[in-house]
Amino acid sequence: MLKLVKKERVGNKVRKTYDIARTPYQRVLESPLISQKNKDRLRQIYTTLNPVILRQRIDDNLEKLWRLPR
Repeated sequence: MLKLVKKERVGNKVRKTYDIARTPYQRVLESPLISQKNKDRLRQIYTTLNPVILRQRIDDNLEKLWRLPR
């Protein structure tokens, strides 16, 4: 995700400067506002995640939602 760092007007145009692309997870780990204990806990959770299983759970839950009466 690109984060806007600065905007400056050059004549009629606005020049935008973006930060290096990072995921929200990476931004949390770089943040000085988050304690080391919480960062360690997030790292532990992150290493156990499996994208294939997560996708399957999302698809299963969406299927359940579609079956609900309107």
